[in-house]
Amino acid sequence: MDDSADSLRAFLRGHYQGAIAVLDPDGTPYTAVVHYACDHAGSPHFLFSNLAVHQQYLRKDARAAFLVWEPGADLMELPRLTLQGDIHRVHPDPALEGRLLCLMPGADGYRDMPDFHFYRFDIRRIRWIGGFGSMGWMGPEESILLAGDLRELELAEAGAVAHMNADHADALHDYWRWATGSAAPEAVRLLALDAEGADLQSGSQRLRLSFADPVASPQGWRQTLAALARQARDAAS
Repeated sequence: MDDSADSLRAFLRGHYQGAIAVLDPDGTPYTAVVHYACDHAGSPHFLFSNLAVHQQYLRKDARAAFLVWEPGADLMELPRLTLQGDIHRVHPDPALEGRLLCLMPGADGYRDMPDFHFYRFDIRRIRWIGGFGSMGWMGPEESILLAGDLRELELAEAGAVAHMNADHADALHDYWRWATGSAAPEAVRLLALDAEGADLQSGSQRLRLSFADPVASPQGWRQTLAALARQARDAAS
């Protein structure tokens, strides 16, 4: 990970859990471990219960920090990212809601419960650490969010994901073997697609498959996924 917007956004997209820090009414920091999922532009979203302590504090003070890290034996040698900003409740449209529910572990079971609501992290500042001796800040004048009109991809995502899961299970297994070097432990399911990659799951394991170049249309997904399937099969032969 370096200080480029693409690199920082890719790191954020490639993880699904982190820790938030909020402020209680006395100004004392409070932290909580949370699941999250990024929208098509790269903004992190959460699903919080009204009963959660951090949600209650956020209703009074939206300021927060969000830490995402690469797990490993020596955390000091591994990349991590801290976002500073505000967390606000949002009302995602059906396309975004479906994406978030697929990407957040166990979230689908809460979708009809009236005390669970979606929240978005609005980024103001970023502290990134790529490893020992590699670190820096990205200020409010910069953004790591993907620019451009992403609406066509947002609306086509659910259909494209369903098609891949129904008709291309072999390709999904090939992607997993090619990306990880080993066979998937269980059946592979495509969770989500965006302009920059695909999110796969096998059992309890997740895999972020990044594209070499962003796609701009659903046809771009078709071409990119077909090319990756050929590459994965060629590597296995």
